[in-house]
Formats: sequence, C-alpha cells, structure tokens
Amino acid sequence: MKRFIIIVICLQLHVVSFAQIFNDIDEATPFQGDIAAVKKGNQWGFIDKNGTLVIDFRSDFVLTDIPSSKGIISSYPVFKNKRCLIKKLIDKTYYFGFIDKKGNVVIEPMYLNATNFENGYAIVILTSKDIIGYNEVLKKNIVSSKIEEFIISPKGEIIKYLENPRNNDSPKKPPVFYSKFIAPNVIAVKKKDQKWDIYKF
Repeated sequence: MKRFIIIVICLQLHVVSFAQIFNDIDEATPFQGDIAAVKKGNQWGFIDKNGTLVIDFRSDFVLTDIPSSKGIISSYPVFKNKRCLIKKLIDKTYYFGFIDKKGNVVIEPMYLNATNFENGYAIVILTSKDIIGYNEVLKKNIVSSKIEEFIISPKGEIIKYLENPRNNDSPKKPPVFYSKFIAPNVIAVKKKDQKWDIYKF
C-alpha cells in the first residue's frame, strides 16, 4: 500500500511538471528539421524542439503553399537550405529577400520575386534599367525598364543569368517566373516564342 501511494505521488508530480509554453497560438506547423513555424494573430515565429521561440513573431514572412497527403493546402513560412523568404514594402512595391535561422537578414529584400531555395539555389527576378536616349524638352534620360531572372546562392551571389528579359506586365503584382528547376543544377527557361531552353549549371 505504501509503495502504491509513493507511485501515485510520483505520477502526480510528473503531471504537475508538464509546462505550458505558449498561450493562444493560432497555428502550429510540422517541424522543418529542428524548427517549426507557429502563428499568433497575423504574425509568424519559429520554435525549436525545446519549445523555445528562436525567431520572434513578425509579419514580413512570405508564406508557402504546402499540400498535405489528404490534398488540403496549408500556407506557412518555410526554411529551405537554412533560408526563409521575407518581403518588404518599398514605394508601394514588395521586394523579396531572405533571413537565416537566427532571424538575421542575410539577403536584403531587393528582388521583385523570389523562389524558396532548392538544392542550394533560388530563382530571383530583378529590374534592369538601360538609358536609351535623352529628352531635350524634359531634360531627362529616356529609360527602358525590363525584368530579368537569375539563379542565386544562399549568400546572394548571382550564379547564372537566365537570358529571358521582358516587360513587367503587372507592376503592382510580383511578376511570374518564366524559369523552373527540373533537376539539381538543371533549369528550364521559357523564351518569348514560348519554347523552352534547358541549362545545366
């Protein structure tokens, strides 16, 4: 009997020692390696496997659509190759960049669009401006503006120019990609004639 009482007391102490980490979390996602995204209100943060908040709640994460095995799509921030997409509103346009697993900005938001990293690379879209003349009446340069796609490394280094410059048809929305990874170090690039070129890099 005495032994039974001791066991019951130990079990009660074990239950009491169970600690609640967060209150009122709106969403908790599966772990991505050693961290998981959690949502509170309109902001997301990341916890480690000890339940410690390792990246504070913030509102600049870019959400990725993740389909489940049941066909239900959830949207939440993800880390790929130790990088997570963020966005920043500058002059009414969103620019995309990346943070690391400590929440530090490692690639400044400068891209009109960006993919998550995959096998060590991401595709990004930049604006290029060329001076094509000068307006004597207005005393201004005549500028041609195009968008171009590049492959970058997790450090933000340009690995390859994808040779598909074009006009930005919807300047208020992030431009769509005309390139896609089809295998590690292999990319397909859609050209103006709607045909595809394949590059290995």
